[in-house]
Amino acid sequence: MKRYVFISLGLVALALGMSYRNLVILVPLTFALALLTDLVAIRRIFRWKFVAFLAVLVFGIPLFIGQRNALFLGVPYSPEIFRMSVVMAFRSMAILMAIKIFTAHISVEQMAAALQRVRLKQFSHVFTISMHLLPEIRRITLNTFREYRTSVQGWNIFSQTFDWTVKLIVRLLYFAEQYDANQPGKGE
Repeated sequence: MKRYVFISLGLVALALGMSYRNLVILVPLTFALALLTDLVAIRRIFRWKFVAFLAVLVFGIPLFIGQRNALFLGVPYSPEIFRMSVVMAFRSMAILMAIKIFTAHISVEQMAAALQRVRLKQFSHVFTISMHLLPEIRRITLNTFREYRTSVQGWNIFSQTFDWTVKLIVRLLYFAEQYDANQPGKGE
């Protein structure tokens, strides 16, 4: 367990230390560390949705933000924002690999035992409750989103989004109140 914690912390430290000047050194080091630890974590990084998100982040944002004083194939872009986007993309990859390695190799029981040693004794209880509640919260959220998508488009987009966000929050608060009221030892 300690090995994977230290590897995950090492990946996070590498991510925090990344800058545009040291990317050539730290990115291969990050991938080598993750590759030696867990090949599955690297495979998950290269899923097409995540790669498409990073491509939009790296190549799309410099077209619209910052001082566009450079040209690439006749398209003006901001080189400063491009450099920042590249660094942020590699940082997000390193942090995501750290999270994947950490969660793949450390069980909930190991985490609860480690947190009890640092005096966080209620982790297993909180985790059990969250695993019980998350499917219901997901159902409420998906039902609200389906209603939002099928509703009449009479208002402008901001008013309608605000209205449905308020409805979602009210439904979640109602669910939390009902759950709390049904707990043993309440209402005495």
